[in-house]
Amino acid sequence: MKSFQFKLQPLLNYRQYLEKIAQQNTAKAHMNVKNCEKQIKDLKQTWELSADQIDNIVTKGVNASIFRQYHDYLDSVQNSIKDEKLRKIQLNKLLRERLLKLKKKSVDKKAMELYKEKLKLKYNQEIIKIEQKELDEIVSLKTARTISNETI
Repeated sequence: MKSFQFKLQPLLNYRQYLEKIAQQNTAKAHMNVKNCEKQIKDLKQTWELSADQIDNIVTKGVNASIFRQYHDYLDSVQNSIKDEKLRKIQLNKLLRERLLKLKKKSVDKKAMELYKEKLKLKYNQEIIKIEQKELDEIVSLKTARTISNETI
């Protein structure tokens, strides 16, 4: 007996490939979100340290131009934090989109795998029926020979 051949195996392989690509894209998007969160955290720490430095410098006394430089630096760090927060929102949106694509690809692949299993089960049942029929014929021939040998 020949073994089970799934005629749509190339399509199943392609769907598995697409799911793998979607997993990789989702992982990259997730990593980008995590990196953005880390960047925001680092910028906040930088802002806090710089603010403490300014407080120390102001208590000791500083001229206006140096104070202005520190103040401008704090403003730029604050703007960077705002930009990163906006970037994080966009990256989260991209992550949600990629998760939806991954889910769709996984469902497509799973549907094809279930179809393959259904066909394989049906094929195996047919093989079992054929083999049972052949075994029944062998038994009936054996019985017929035994009966014919007894009559002689």
